[in-house]
This record gives sequence, C-alpha cells and structure tokens, in this order.
Amino acid sequence: MNYLDHSRWNEAAKMDATVPKDFDATANELCEKALNDAKAGLHPLLRNVELKRLEKRSEFLQAFRLALERRIAKELTIWKPGLLAVYRFDETRRKPGSLWDGSIHLLAKVSRLSNSIKALSRKLDQSLLKRLQGLGWSCFQERQSILEIQQVTPREIRRGISYGAMFYAVYTAPVRIWPQHGQREESARR
Repeated sequence: MNYLDHSRWNEAAKMDATVPKDFDATANELCEKALNDAKAGLHPLLRNVELKRLEKRSEFLQAFRLALERRIAKELTIWKPGLLAVYRFDETRRKPGSLWDGSIHLLAKVSRLSNSIKALSRKLDQSLLKRLQGLGWSCFQERQSILEIQQVTPREIRRGISYGAMFYAVYTAPVRIWPQHGQREESARR
C-alpha cells in the first residue's frame, strides 16, 4: 500500500512539472494556432475574411478541427510524456458534407489508465469551451462540453474491449493524429 501511495505521488509530481497553471491561456494559444493553421490552407483571398463568415465554409471548419485536434494531442504529449499515441474518433455519424457539430473526441493510448489525464481533460475542456464560444460560431453556443479524451491501453486494443473495440470498427475506426506517420522513425534516428 505504501508503494502505491508513492507511485501516485510521483505521478502527480511529474504532472505538476509540465502542466500549465493557466488553462485559459493554453486554450487561447491552442485556438489561435489552430485558426492560423486552418487559414493557411485557404485561398489567399479568403485568409482575411472575418472569422464569423468562415464558420459557413466546411473546408475551413474541417481544417480548423483537425488542426485543433493535433495541437491538443501535441500538448497532451508534453503534459504526459508517457502517451503512446493519440487518435481522433467521431462519436456520431453525420452525413457526408455536413458541418462539424463542435465536439472533439480523442483516444489517448496509454500503458496504464491515469486519473491525471481525466483531470487535465476536464480543465482543458472548460477553457476551450469559453474560448470557442467567444468566436460566436453557432456550433459552440449551446454546448456544455467540447473536448472528450478517453484512454485506451494496448491490452484493450488487443482484446477488442472497452474503447479498444473501436479499432476493429469498419467505418468509424479511430485515426491516429499523433505521432504522425514517420514521426517516430525520425525521432528514433536522432
């Protein structure tokens, strides 16, 4: 029992060293960078259009969503260096071409489940919600939560249980967003 207490304390101490004190500032930075990433993919004449009007452009919304998911995944790996991978998944099926509903669903592949990831997820979710509602886009106005991060272990994936069963889905299998393909091999060579 004493060993368990020390391992939890060590986990909390490691988390405190890398977790930001101001989640609102982190959410602002994540959103600004994701908006810039999404704008960079637009035609040069559309890059200066006001954000409220860009909400109607499905290609911009999809680019923003993907950029935000990747930036959140990258931030998670800074806060929790032991993450093995991060995947995106859609909880609800929408018609092709339909606009984004404003939610972000991520699977964090971890060697073992951690309460600290749940706590980080809740804090970041509330900060992101405030920031994204400030954009004035309709997809965020009625929401009470935006970010969902679930954990999955290699054992769950192997056995196809819990969130690991999603990896065997035909149409809605999770898509890896971190590390991006080739990123692990590149860092292994260094």
